[in-house]
Amino acid sequence: MISYSEAIDLILNESKSYGSELIPLNYALGRVLSEEIFADRDYPPFHRSAMDGFAISYNEYLKGKQFQYERELHAGFTLTKLPNESVIRIMTGAPVPEGFDVVIKIEDAILSERDGIRYVSFPIEQVLQWQNIAKQGEDANKGDSLLPIGTQLRLSEISLLASLGKSTVSVFSFPKVRIISTGNEVIPIHENPLPHQIRDSNSVTISTSLLKFGIIPDQITHVPDDQIQMENIVKHGLDCDILILSGGVSMGEKDLVPNILSKLGVKKIFHKTAIKPGKPIWFGKKENTIVFGLPGNPFSVQTCFRIFIDPYLRASLSLKRESSLKLPILGSKKKKHELTEFFPVQLVTTEKTYLVSIPFNGSGDIKAGRYSDGLGIFPSESKQLDSEQVIEFLPW
Repeated sequence: MISYSEAIDLILNESKSYGSELIPLNYALGRVLSEEIFADRDYPPFHRSAMDGFAISYNEYLKGKQFQYERELHAGFTLTKLPNESVIRIMTGAPVPEGFDVVIKIEDAILSERDGIRYVSFPIEQVLQWQNIAKQGEDANKGDSLLPIGTQLRLSEISLLASLGKSTVSVFSFPKVRIISTGNEVIPIHENPLPHQIRDSNSVTISTSLLKFGIIPDQITHVPDDQIQMENIVKHGLDCDILILSGGVSMGEKDLVPNILSKLGVKKIFHKTAIKPGKPIWFGKKENTIVFGLPGNPFSVQTCFRIFIDPYLRASLSLKRESSLKLPILGSKKKKHELTEFFPVQLVTTEKTYLVSIPFNGSGDIKAGRYSDGLGIFPSESKQLDSEQVIEFLPW
C-alpha cells in the first residue's frame, strides 16, 4: 500500500496531452489554450481620451484664459489639428490628435458663448502632460505575449481574445471518457429501489465532476457483479482515453474489477493507498487507455475524483498544478489510524476564515458532502488537529 503523495506522483507520471483543436471563441469558456496569444497591434492603438472634456496642448495651457473652440471629436472618428487651433472638445474613447497632449475633464471646464462663438476656460492651477490620456501602446505593444499556453479561458480572457480579433482559438482537446458503475445492488436513479438496493449516484457524481472541465463522458454504463457481463462491458469500455469504474475494487468475493482488468491486459500501476476514504482505489493503463477503479461508496467516489482524477486532468490539459490552500480549523479533531484522512469541511468566516469539520457516518453516508465547501486534509503522521491549527484545504 502506497502513500497519498506516492499515488499522486504515479498518476501524474501518466498524464499526457490529448491533442488540440480549433473552436469558435463563443464556445471557449473554460477551455485551455494550446497556443500562445500575442498582441496584433499596439493597445491602445492610438492616444485615447480617457475622459469627456477638452484636448489642449500642455504648452498652451493657462489658468482662466478663454479659448475659442469649434470642433468636437467623438469615439470612432478622427481629425487633424488645424493651425492656430488651441482646443477641441473630445469624448471618452476618441483618438487625441497629434499636437494635443492634455485632456481636461468636462467638470473642470467653464463654457460660454458670445456672438455665436464658443469659448472654454479652466479654473485649475496647472495640468500635467498626458493627463487623462491613455497613451498608445501603454497596455500592450504589438507582438507582446498576452496569454501563454495552458491558460484556462475565463470571462476576462474571452473578452481579451475578442479584443484581439480571435474569432477562433486553439485549445487542448478533451480525452474520450467512459464511466462504468458496478454492483448487483445498484439500480438507475429513476427507479424505485427495493430495501436491499441503492440508486446509481456514482456515475452522476463522476460525470458531474467531469463537467467542471467541460468534459462530457462518451458513455455511461452499469454492470452487475457478473464475471462474464462485466468482462464484456469493461473490454468494450477500454476503447477510450480514460475509463473510470466505481465499485468492485476491494477484497470482497464480488469485487471482480482487479482480476478482470488484469485478464484484459490492463497493467496495474497501484492498488490501495494509505488514505481514508478511498483506500481501495485502483490505477493502471492499457496502451493509450488510463483506468481508474474507484471504491463504491458515494463519498469515496467524490473524494477520489477530487484528489486523484482532478490532478490528472489538470496535468493532461496543461493546467497549472493547484496551489496549496492552508486555513485554520475551528475545533479539534482526532484519529486513531495512520492514514491520510480527507474530511468534509465548511468555510466559516468570523474575525477570519476557518474550516469547520462536518460530522458524517463514514464514506457510505449519502449526506457526507452535504453543505461542504471542500476537503480538509488530516496528515498521516498526525493523530490530533488542534483548534486554530493550519491545515491544507482542497475546495471542491
